Amino acid sequence: MRLWLAIIVGAAACESGKYRSSGAQQGESVTGTSPLSDPEGRLSAGHSHSCGIQTDGTVYCWGTDEGDWDYGQVRDTPTDTFQTVSVGGFFTCGVYLNQRGYTCWGENKQPPIDADFITINVGVDHACGLTAAGSVLCWGDDIYGQTLPPDDAFKQVSAGYRHSCGVTPENEALCWGKDDNGRSSVPDVAFTQVSAGSFQSCGIDTDGEIHCWGDQLESPPEGTYHQLSVARSGTHACALSVAGHIACWGYGGLGQTDSPEGVYAAVSAGGTHSCAIDEAGTFVCWGQDNYGEATP
Repeated sequence: MRLWLAIIVGAAACESGKYRSSGAQQGESVTGTSPLSDPEGRLSAGHSHSCGIQTDGTVYCWGTDEGDWDYGQVRDTPTDTFQTVSVGGFFTCGVYLNQRGYTCWGENKQPPIDADFITINVGVDHACGLTAAGSVLCWGDDIYGQTLPPDDAFKQVSAGYRHSCGVTPENEALCWGKDDNGRSSVPDVAFTQVSAGSFQSCGIDTDGEIHCWGDQLESPPEGTYHQLSVARSGTHACALSVAGHIACWGYGGLGQTDSPEGVYAAVSAGGTHSCAIDEAGTFVCWGQDNYGEATP
């Protein structure tokens, strides 16, 4: 059983991948515990690995980095202390404690030098960082323009599979990159949050309702929600209602949409598994666990 503190990403400047600022079984749930301060962003479920920040600030990653997936995304986890982490396909990025810089490890997806990021979101093959001034900079694979954001100011950014999305201070959602099946064609709705997935993107509007666009396997749940996670390398999504209940939808043949009952503080959808933190701070995962990605 491990103690968790935080997860999701951001912050500043350079050298060898480190950027310092100047100053279970399939379908079963596996648990660990975490304090409840700042629960959203504490966990990040990826393709074949997941990561969490422990109470001493160190990052613990589990899952696989063997065989064809050997990029060191688990084995090369730094021993530094972090305040946030974001997991993508085969690499991970973390913000050092007190936002004194950041680093990425795993597949070679290092961020641009001298970027003053406050948050980073890692997708399958690329990542995007948000600066304090609201600018977005992306790096990694760019075959469809997924690393070429518009010049608008943003307050949130999400990197998916071959596309990216963000929300402006005026609650306008914008997506860029590949647009087959309409994954980057945002509906004319005011959004507070967006999540770019594999072939689908979803957002929460200012009334708390979920809207999805792209290749929809099924309609999103009705109700009022405040947190959303679409799998970047999978075909499901999960959301957290204002009452703290989890709703998952999409392909669930491996148990990844069989969310547990109860009240939760955060949720993250991985490739074929999902994870959440309950109101007591317990970290719970469900879905496929062939590589230990759902067993912290």
